[in-house]
Amino acid sequence: MTGPDRKTFEAAATWYVQFQSQSPTPAEQHAWQQWLNGDPSHQVAWNQMEQLQRSLGALPQDVTRRALSTTQQRRQVLKWMLVLGGSGYLGWSVQNHTSLGNVWADYRTHVGQRRQIELADGTQIDLNTNTAIDVAFDERQRLIRLRDGEVLIHTGKRGEHLPFYVDTRQGRVQALGTRFTVRQLPDSTRVGVLEGRVDLAPGDQPEHHRILTAGESADFDRRNVLTTQRYGDVQEAWRNGQLIVLDARLGDVLDELARYRSGTLHCDQACAGLRVSGTFRLDATDAVLANLKATLPIQVKYFTRYWVSVTRTG
Repeated sequence: MTGPDRKTFEAAATWYVQFQSQSPTPAEQHAWQQWLNGDPSHQVAWNQMEQLQRSLGALPQDVTRRALSTTQQRRQVLKWMLVLGGSGYLGWSVQNHTSLGNVWADYRTHVGQRRQIELADGTQIDLNTNTAIDVAFDERQRLIRLRDGEVLIHTGKRGEHLPFYVDTRQGRVQALGTRFTVRQLPDSTRVGVLEGRVDLAPGDQPEHHRILTAGESADFDRRNVLTTQRYGDVQEAWRNGQLIVLDARLGDVLDELARYRSGTLHCDQACAGLRVSGTFRLDATDAVLANLKATLPIQVKYFTRYWVSVTRTG
């Protein structure tokens, strides 16, 4: 059998983009299944879409939450997926896409993977799920570039006479003898301090910098450092493969779980406000979903292994 033609692959990509933007209705699910069963090439094309997602992880959060909101933006994402899926390999232009360019990072993790590295100065860095960093040490500075994801950094003693920086899309974080986390969000950077101090400097207005001390966390964008929050060991539980929550919104819990599994995990508004407490394993998200289903008035639907929808019952 010959492979799917462009029209078939475009149809598969259209279904994919549509379901990424919102959970399918029963009618849409039925129509998709009919299309899938209509020709063997349809299944081949769909398998390519899922293989692409397994290889690259889920679409970036800023794409799935914002970029699929208009017809024009959805067409852009569709074009991007057609180029990648249709070509069968990643070309040099992939580096122009923020998350796809991560394949060239010095160190990286895939969705659901965690990793610890030690640098030449003794600095230990834990990389959380779907994270990518570059390391640039020279005679003037020790610099980490956080491309995507989240890191826990314990700065090393060797070379401590050199300043230690973490650059993100929003600005610069300077470590002042410390242990801290940095997370790249779609439109901001989140920093939490476990030991010592850090200095946050927004990229466009570095004079608006702020120093955080142990037990504090803050987000910052390119102009300002936002409200300071409390921060503690619970927030770094991911290092041990755990998500610990106390009276949290179900929608927020599912957003966190979604970071550790490939595909789409959709939560409707009717159940997003349900309250959840517990300790959950990040390497067993299907088991976590089953446990939530058993204790909350929700239904968990698996359209495919990579397509899960959570809705309220009753």
